[in-house]
Amino acid sequence: MLSNQGARIVVFILMTAALSLWPGQAGASAGPAEARARAVVEALSAGDQERYERVARENFSPSALARRTPKERTAFVATFHADFGALSIETIEVAASEVKITASGKGGKVSFIFGFEPTPEQRISSLSVERVGEGPDNGPAFPPPPVKSTMSAAQLTTALVAWLKPFVQHDDFAGVVLVAKGGTPLFVQAYGPADREARRAANTDTAYNVASIGKKLTHVAIARLIQEGRLTPATRLGDVISDYPDAAARMATVDQLLKMQGGISDFVGPGFEAVDKSTLNANHAYYKRVSALPQRFKPGTKTEYCNGCYVVLGEMIERISGKSFEHFIAEVVLRPAGMKRTGYFNADRLPPNTAGTYARLRGPTAPYESTRSFHGATGSAAGGVYSTVKDLLAFDNALREGRLLNAELTAWTLGGAPSAGRNMAPMVIAGGAPGMNALLESDGTWTVIVTANVDAPLPERLGEAIAKALMK
Repeated sequence: MLSNQGARIVVFILMTAALSLWPGQAGASAGPAEARARAVVEALSAGDQERYERVARENFSPSALARRTPKERTAFVATFHADFGALSIETIEVAASEVKITASGKGGKVSFIFGFEPTPEQRISSLSVERVGEGPDNGPAFPPPPVKSTMSAAQLTTALVAWLKPFVQHDDFAGVVLVAKGGTPLFVQAYGPADREARRAANTDTAYNVASIGKKLTHVAIARLIQEGRLTPATRLGDVISDYPDAAARMATVDQLLKMQGGISDFVGPGFEAVDKSTLNANHAYYKRVSALPQRFKPGTKTEYCNGCYVVLGEMIERISGKSFEHFIAEVVLRPAGMKRTGYFNADRLPPNTAGTYARLRGPTAPYESTRSFHGATGSAAGGVYSTVKDLLAFDNALREGRLLNAELTAWTLGGAPSAGRNMAPMVIAGGAPGMNALLESDGTWTVIVTANVDAPLPERLGEAIAKALMK
């Protein structure tokens, strides 16, 4: 999801995360597009949820507006304003079909990239929000953790416990933090409630919904099929799913789907609020929804954050393996890695010691509310697997040590070079949705893992700050 360098997506994406490179055509003439973009940024700056809803309805296209529910937009405004506060617009760049606004607030510098419909009204069709850099003027709004790579486990624990204490005292963070060196844990601490209704505290074995971190499990499963000669990066969707409804989508390759260049619609698109979430109880159920939605663009012509691409990859895994996606993941990833408390649990009947999901939907100081109704009954190949910090460490170790894939496919999955021993390629994967946020960041020596059942971006940012201090 994220890389070690450059901007990181750190807030809940309201519409569609458009990750294509900004063309940088500053100076183009302003028009309705710029006015609409300004109105959205100013509403976010005010932190007024009613105003933002009104502005969103006035300026987003109907299809874009339908991708998130009013409740999800309310949660987005609360999370964003708590993180950045009031904004000062610094630059506005206007291109033919995009507007980029850079602004700064208490949480640092942030950029908004708006896409627009090709109509005279130029309504907003997509929006991505990214934190810009991590320098002294736009870094986290909290002091960096006082930790160094030379510390002993005891010293590291003392420093991190003190540093994390204010976030826990204010009930801003609830989850588990793990720090490991050479694959061995040095620090593992649990904070806050796992189940707020039952007033059940979390512990270091509590399983959390880790959202899009699950995409890496799907990636490993695809790599396993490639290793077995049953798939290649150039295999087309239509080669495996010949009955896929959209002919253009059948041309998408495995590589394009992995890189989010497939153009597949997101399952949380228009009408998702009305979907009976209990029916979304397996990846195949998500696939039936995604495959019925229109193709967004010709494969390979654009990069756009794509949950649907991974859902389709999950269906390809089912068609090739002859097993359910969930069964295949357990067979080739979970069991070989020793991930004993990881699975695609049904949120209506969670196993013992599994966390619920909660968010402050009515403002940064409001009581937490369950976000269970926001999500499908289970996760999918795009994310939503439940796991523990210990299991995620086991996954990182197993992948790096060649226990899941051969050296070549391990390197392909990590994005580095093949290694005869433990592969030391950096890996940063994260996930967030209403009521959940998780991070796994590792350079092969240090591994920082955070699981949480509160909104992004704070848990992810805490983990990033720890990793930055240790991986210098």
